Amino acid sequence: MPPRLLPPSCRTVFMFCLAACRVMDTAHGRILGNNVALIYDDGLDLVRPSSHIELWMTNVLDDARHMRCPSSISFAMFRMSSKLDAITDIVQHERAGGRMLFDGMVLAVTQCRVADVLEPILSSTTPRLRLDFIACPSEAAGLEIERLELYRLNEASRDSCGMYAFHKWLEHRICSWSMEATTRRLLLDNEAPFNVTRELQDCSNLDDLQWIRSMRPIRLDVADSARMQQRKGNMLRFASLERPPFVIFERHSDGTIRGFKGYCYEIIHALQKIYNFTYEVDQPKDNTYGTVMPNGSWNGMIRMIKEQVIDIGVGPFSVTYSRSKAVDFTVPFYEEPTGILIPPPAEDNRLLACTKPFRLEVWLSLLLCVTTLPIVLWKDLQLVLKTYQKAASTSNENSKSEEENHFQEKCPSLAKQYFFVLGVLIGQSGQKLPSSGFSPRLLGAFWCLSAVVFASAYVGILVGFLSIPRLSPIISSLEELPGSKLEWGVQRGTALETLFTEATTGVYKTIGDGLLRQPTALVDVNADGIQRVTNGSYAFIKEKSYLEFAVEEDYARSGSCRLSMARQEFFKVNFAFALPTASPLKTLLDKKILQLMETGIGEYWKKIHWPRSNRKCDDVKGSSAPKSLGLTDLQGAFLILAIGSATSSLIFVAEGLVKKRTNEGQETSPLSRCRPHEWMHT
Repeated sequence: MPPRLLPPSCRTVFMFCLAACRVMDTAHGRILGNNVALIYDDGLDLVRPSSHIELWMTNVLDDARHMRCPSSISFAMFRMSSKLDAITDIVQHERAGGRMLFDGMVLAVTQCRVADVLEPILSSTTPRLRLDFIACPSEAAGLEIERLELYRLNEASRDSCGMYAFHKWLEHRICSWSMEATTRRLLLDNEAPFNVTRELQDCSNLDDLQWIRSMRPIRLDVADSARMQQRKGNMLRFASLERPPFVIFERHSDGTIRGFKGYCYEIIHALQKIYNFTYEVDQPKDNTYGTVMPNGSWNGMIRMIKEQVIDIGVGPFSVTYSRSKAVDFTVPFYEEPTGILIPPPAEDNRLLACTKPFRLEVWLSLLLCVTTLPIVLWKDLQLVLKTYQKAASTSNENSKSEEENHFQEKCPSLAKQYFFVLGVLIGQSGQKLPSSGFSPRLLGAFWCLSAVVFASAYVGILVGFLSIPRLSPIISSLEELPGSKLEWGVQRGTALETLFTEATTGVYKTIGDGLLRQPTALVDVNADGIQRVTNGSYAFIKEKSYLEFAVEEDYARSGSCRLSMARQEFFKVNFAFALPTASPLKTLLDKKILQLMETGIGEYWKKIHWPRSNRKCDDVKGSSAPKSLGLTDLQGAFLILAIGSATSSLIFVAEGLVKKRTNEGQETSPLSRCRPHEWMHT
């Protein structure tokens, strides 16, 4: 049936062009991509959008054109009042067996009556979606047209969840059919059947009862957009400082700025799509956010805002009491803790590695055991042998002689007890329990069992310590910084400078006094603070997100971990945009920023702009894999050997001198050999 809307000469050209485009799309690998017809009624104006919902639809279509499909998506706009006959002719052409001119159709309606008339006309084999901005009953029973019931959501959920559900519909109904059959089967066969209503409901976190009761017809007013455009037409003036990952300047090869991105400008660009404004960005001449000067005035961007040189300070402004008295802030969009950037942790000294397995109290306990246990054994043996001696004195002469000989053989020596206790402890073979008395043997047996535990624990921990080195941080918290050998600093003109220099008690005051004593402690740009940490013996205090960015950037540039962060964080602060007092923009920005943050889109922006951590420089833990030991690792063992060799040499010389002066043929009685002051001669 020929199109009734166009003259005969144009109708043929119209149908031929659409058919030719479709043939080229099919025959040449989908040259033109996926074609979707967007049909809307007179309640919408997508050519010159002004209302919130019109701007939203424009943004949704723009984002959809950049979806990652096998081929791009393009939209053909049809307004019902002017192109209804052309739409009808296209559908009837497909019904007659001609090639499908569109991969799908989207119907956007603000009037139920118009939608109900048009919906039966659009019955086709192609996927169809209806965007309902008001509640409309379904009067075309049996038609397979899906509905996106946007009127059930509030404005914040509609902006994000509506876009999400629409993109999911394009992905499943349009993109998937341009895939290879095998790929489509692998991706979609294991998924649950797609339902665009369920996707919208799940995204909005509404249960079935809330979903049924939810009715929020969409107003097609232009109030918010018009209020935003009252500021110099469509132009707003911003001030920003580069502060990754919140504010990132995109530069040309010659260093000039060509654009802005980052977490803060994601918010700005989202607002820009809604309110249709442009902006220009200035930078403060002193490169500071703003602090109070001695005369009571402000510097940096706060001064520019107070003097209304700019409309909005775009950046991670820390919301503090002193600043809130000078300017207004939007609602916070992020909460950030403060961290400390320090030089990388170093391995523990290996010279005394042999002492590391046990703590000081364990070593002292062992020393006490090794010192006192031989004396206890020696005294115990003496008591046992004295008992033998008394028994021998009451027996006959022959028996007495035998007992004295036995006493001479078994007479205890304190030196032997020390050798026994130490030999068991270090695992030296050939050690024998005392041969006389039950109590000395029992005590010696329990010492052997205890020594096995001590030796096994020592060896196991020592092997682990040597083969898997442990790294120790220079400091772990702000409280440890004043007692360390590090100097410290912050960026000039930030909330941290005010926090420390105005503190009156505690560690904050200690840090502030250090900043005031050292004229060079305050850095003008963050890069200077990072460079000082790289050079060593310096700690730079800054918000955690920036320090994480700096660590990853330095690792990517140098290939080594030259920076690390103290484990403990402190001073959490809210970030917000700064505005002149009583600015008319505050209400609009507060409303939209709250709506954006409630949707959870901030987490998505973090994934884009926060550095992807390689986990190599994140913490102070050493490698979990064992390594081969070198001389540095075993220098403690060689030190012990050297000390032992030197000591034994000195003792050897001393023994030689003593023996020359000692009468080696001196005879002593059995009792005299048992006296404590002569135990070294046995």
